[in-house]
Amino acid sequence: MEIEDSQILHKIIELQSCIIQGRNIKTILHKNIDFYLDKSGADIITVYMHKEEQVNVDYILEKHRHFAHLLKKYVFDKKNFKWEKFVNNCDKHFASKIKHDNITDLYQIFKGFLSKKDATAFTNELQMKNAIMMPMYTYDNQVIIGYACFLFQSDIEADIKKLEAVKTSFQTLLQPLYDREHNTFFTKCIRIDEDMGLLTLQEKKIVRKVLEGSSYPDVAEILGISINTLKTHMKNIFNKYNVNSKIELFNKFNAYN
Repeated sequence: MEIEDSQILHKIIELQSCIIQGRNIKTILHKNIDFYLDKSGADIITVYMHKEEQVNVDYILEKHRHFAHLLKKYVFDKKNFKWEKFVNNCDKHFASKIKHDNITDLYQIFKGFLSKKDATAFTNELQMKNAIMMPMYTYDNQVIIGYACFLFQSDIEADIKKLEAVKTSFQTLLQPLYDREHNTFFTKCIRIDEDMGLLTLQEKKIVRKVLEGSSYPDVAEILGISINTLKTHMKNIFNKYNVNSKIELFNKFNAYN
């Protein structure tokens, strides 16, 4: 879809720049809640992303945290909120590559994860009149990486063209952060640094051993340093590459051999 709204196009360019700088996508979206709610006409926007075989429900754009509060009230086990089951539930809506589906009850989204009773109570407390759900795809439009859901709390007719533009904006921003090979969605831009230019000589030695799969105690023993010194080095390495785990660090160097 071509976006005709110049403000949305400029917003995409602005936010892509922020992502390239390594800023967290969740923070970026939250700072632009008013913009996206205004452009879509929705009262609440929820984005469901594929992350490590589960559904990531952290991306909720709303002014008063109403949806987030009720989600906790009617909480299901997030560990069991499996992506495959979620997508299978949605397949009947999007299998034929239709662009959107009208939702009148949250049970249509959370079937199999919330009881019909709880989902209906959730819908009523949210005062949701209807919602429009749209799938987001990989670059080749072959694989669904997430869904954007626009919720309305009043009886207004949704402007599908506006919703498509906002959905495409999300899709454009999120596509580069999705690792199709590992079915993982990253919150920050993954940058490759084959020469490890940000690291000291000692840090390079540590990273090479960690990337080979060596444990912290083994690396400390090999390099003749204490485990506490090693952990301090790892903390500095994480900070330099804006990551929070060894898995994220590995993906920073996924071109390194």
